[in-house]
Amino acid sequence: MKQRRKERERESREKKTRKKKREITKSPFVCLCVCERCGAHAMTRLRTKACGALCIYYPISFSKKNASRVHRSMMTTATTVATRTSNTAFLGTRCVNKRRGVGRDDRRRRWSSTGASCSSIGSDDEGEAVKVIHRRKALLAASGLVLGTKCYEKSINDDNEEAKAFIDLPSRLHNRYFLVRHGESTLDVRNQILSNPSYKYDTTYGLTAKGVEQVHEAARIILEEYDGSPSWLYTSNFQRSFQTALVMREDLGLLFSEVRTEFSGLLDPRKMGSLDFQDRSNWKEVWENDLRDPLSTPPPVSDSLQPSASVESVRDLYRRTLEAFTRLEASYFGTDIVLVSHADTLSCFCAALYGTDLGRHHLDYPFELGQVRCVDMSGIPGKGSKVSPTDIQGEYAVGDKAVNYL
Repeated sequence: MKQRRKERERESREKKTRKKKREITKSPFVCLCVCERCGAHAMTRLRTKACGALCIYYPISFSKKNASRVHRSMMTTATTVATRTSNTAFLGTRCVNKRRGVGRDDRRRRWSSTGASCSSIGSDDEGEAVKVIHRRKALLAASGLVLGTKCYEKSINDDNEEAKAFIDLPSRLHNRYFLVRHGESTLDVRNQILSNPSYKYDTTYGLTAKGVEQVHEAARIILEEYDGSPSWLYTSNFQRSFQTALVMREDLGLLFSEVRTEFSGLLDPRKMGSLDFQDRSNWKEVWENDLRDPLSTPPPVSDSLQPSASVESVRDLYRRTLEAFTRLEASYFGTDIVLVSHADTLSCFCAALYGTDLGRHHLDYPFELGQVRCVDMSGIPGKGSKVSPTDIQGEYAVGDKAVNYL
C-alpha cells in the first residue's frame, strides 16, 4: 500500500512538472487585432486588401484568463444604426469574405452569420431598429472590460456612444508644437522630388551648407521669438530631416535621449509614386487635384506590387495627423515639442489641427525650407471657432468651463 501511494504521488508530481513546462513555453497573452478602417479582426498583425484600402491592424494583448471575456464582449457588443428596408448584407472584399467564411465571388449575401462585420444590414419591417456588430468598437470595449477603463462603460452600457480611438480634430491641445520643415538639401538644389522610403538613409540627399544655416536660424526663432523650451524633438528618418534634427538638437540644448526618430512613417514626406526624381513643377498639378478632390493621389508606380501603397492623398495625411497627435497628446502634458518633417506633411498637419479645408493646405499653410510654425491651441477657443474646447482627456483650458458653451 505504501509503495502504491508513493508511485501515485510520484506520477502526480511528474504531471505537475510537465504542466508547468507547457505553461512556460506558451505565451501568457493572447493578441487580438482589429483594422482601424474597416473593423475586420485577426489573431495576428496583418496587411491585407479590404474595403478598397490597406487594412491596418492594431494589436492589443490580453491575459488568457480574460480572453474568453474579451471574445464574448466582441460577439455581444453592438451599436444602433439607422433603419434599413433590406436584410441584405454587403460584405467587403475577397480576403475579408474568405476570412469570414462567405463565398469570395459572391459579394451580396443574405445575412446568415453573426461573425460578419463592417456590413450594412437592415430588417424586413420598416421602423424597426437594427443592431450591427462592429468589431473595432467591440474590441475597444473589450479592452476596457479587461483593463478597467471608461471605454468599456461607454461602449457596452450606452449603445449610442461610439468608442473613440483617436483625438477629435480640430480640438484643444495641451502641448505647444513647433512644426519645422527641413533645411535645403541636395534634392532642393537639383529641383527634384523624392518620397520613396528606399532612399531615406541615403546620405547623398542630406543638407547643404545653406541648409545648415537655415536650421540654425529656425532654432534661434524657437528660442528667442517664441520663447520656446522644447523637451522633445521628433523627426522623420529621411536624411534631410534627420540631419536637420541633429543640428537643431545642439542649438536647442537637448540630449540625444530627447530626440525621437519616427520609424512608423507618420512624419515621412507625402508619397508621390511615379513622380519621384521628377521635376518639382509636377507639384502644381498634384495641388490642383487636391483642391478638386481630397481623395486624389499623384500617379502611382505602375510596376509596383501594390501601386496604391506608393501614393497618398491629403485624406491619408489627415489619418497620419490623427494618429500622430493622439500619441503625442496622450504621452505629454504642458510641454513644447518640435516636429521636423516635410512640406506637404506639415501643411496638412496645420489644416487638420485648425479645421480648415484640407484641399487648400498648400495655400493656407505653405512651408519654406527651414521655416518654423508654432501651433499653440492650449488656450480658450475664440467665439465661433470650430475647435473643440476640450482636449483628448476631456479637460477645459484654465479659466474655461462647460457652462460657457451652453
